[in-house]
Amino acid sequence: MAALPIRTLHVLAMAALVGGTTGLWYSYRSGTIATLAPARQFEWLFWGGVGVLVVTGVGNLGALGPPGPGTDWGRTLLVKLAVVVVLVGGSVVRTLLLARIGDRVNTLDDLPPALRRTLSQAYGATAAVLLGIVVLAEVLAHG
Repeated sequence: MAALPIRTLHVLAMAALVGGTTGLWYSYRSGTIATLAPARQFEWLFWGGVGVLVVTGVGNLGALGPPGPGTDWGRTLLVKLAVVVVLVGGSVVRTLLLARIGDRVNTLDDLPPALRRTLSQAYGATAAVLLGIVVLAEVLAHG
């Protein structure tokens, strides 16, 4: 009975992360947003969402039972978990980059162009990895 709320929370957290990172990537790439405040606020949402995904993901595995690594489903799950590790590692770098910029810089115009481009690419890469995880989740759910 608890499986449906756990899965719903898992999907909602993933939707928030994909939507947020894609929105930030597009906004910084197109110049729609000129300040760093949305990125700083999103980092809190992002790491909270990752926490929700980890907890609910473990809950989903508990409901399904332990997968065997010798099955196609188990191998796909291992690939998904490896991609999640890549996502977390890359996101730590992105968050540290934003923290390094600090509060002394508030607008994108104050950033060197290379750093501005790197920040936009970091959100784009995060969105791409998240979409890859969504594809792997779809394969796991429907084969």
